[in-house]
Amino acid sequence: MVKKGFALAFVLVAFVACGDVTGAGRGKAPEVIWRTPLAVRYSTSDQTPAADGERLYAIAGGMVTFSAHTGEIVWTYSLDRYIPSNAVLRNGRVFAAENIAFALDAETGAELWRFTPDEQASHGESTADEHAFYFGTWSHRVYALDQATGALLWSTDIGPDWQYTGIVKGVSVSGDTVYAAAREYTAANGYISNGWIVALDRTTGRELWRYRSGNGSQLRSVSSALTVAGRLLLASDLHGSSFFAVDRFTGQEVWRVESAPGFVGPVQAPVAVGDVAYLASNDEYVYAVELQTGRIIWKTHTPASNNAFVVCDDQIFVTWLGLSVLDRRTGRVLYQSPVDQHDFPTSRFARHGDRVYVLGSAAAYAYRCK
Repeated sequence: MVKKGFALAFVLVAFVACGDVTGAGRGKAPEVIWRTPLAVRYSTSDQTPAADGERLYAIAGGMVTFSAHTGEIVWTYSLDRYIPSNAVLRNGRVFAAENIAFALDAETGAELWRFTPDEQASHGESTADEHAFYFGTWSHRVYALDQATGALLWSTDIGPDWQYTGIVKGVSVSGDTVYAAAREYTAANGYISNGWIVALDRTTGRELWRYRSGNGSQLRSVSSALTVAGRLLLASDLHGSSFFAVDRFTGQEVWRVESAPGFVGPVQAPVAVGDVAYLASNDEYVYAVELQTGRIIWKTHTPASNNAFVVCDDQIFVTWLGLSVLDRRTGRVLYQSPVDQHDFPTSRFARHGDRVYVLGSAAAYAYRCK
């Protein structure tokens, strides 16, 4: 259902950061292009919006679309049952997957099609290319749907012999290959697990190779959709307290960086710019590492566990129930927000051009990066 100019009511569970978040802000704050208050408090750490030059498409209890220029709410769309992990924008359509997968007209919010998979898909990030919309489910299955009609192109079970629950945490596509990131529970209560990366043929869904992190008796995972960076796939392991790179043609691990002791690892995958990969982690550090080797170039401490980050030109925006802006080349803190228990960013970021967008506990925000 589409309702223009109407803000959805929604209440979600807040992400709790660890560490000391006391202290005043410092540095010059980034320019706020607009701030749109939300009708009901919104707080989540794992939804990713999408943006183009005209609109911001956000997951906030439902699909809420804002004008990229003014922050005005343009249209909303009510979800079926669950909250998708992300919105995907492609070819004038917005896609997402939860209890159903669906496509909306990006300009009007009109529903174009919907598809019901075998199991819900809200725990994993979806993606699209020029041909199809791809997502994974709680039943360790990856789907490819025709973008225009929602017709099933193929589906592949990447864990047919897994004894316990297996969740596809994210799907990425590059060239003729789809890469699925998954967590396989290896005990009934989930206290141990493996992380998996499975490469599939984009056209048929046929398996090409697979990589496993963990030996069945450890706590490991692949926590989100992978970043494709040249020959490498960049991944995060929340439960194994690390981030790492795998060769996307051989399926062999190339390097791994361990998080600071006593913390879980990152959720969001590293992002590559040139020959450097960047990452913000729950261990209260932001990292810059050599893309090919994983050697740490710099790491900068933040006030608390980091929810999300985005690289925008020479800056890195980081959220930790507050906002920090770092110099991408040196890791120097350019700005750190004061602590505000009532108004702080909580979602992941979307970027378009010189703007970054994020939703928070009380509002949606558009910042300018330089």
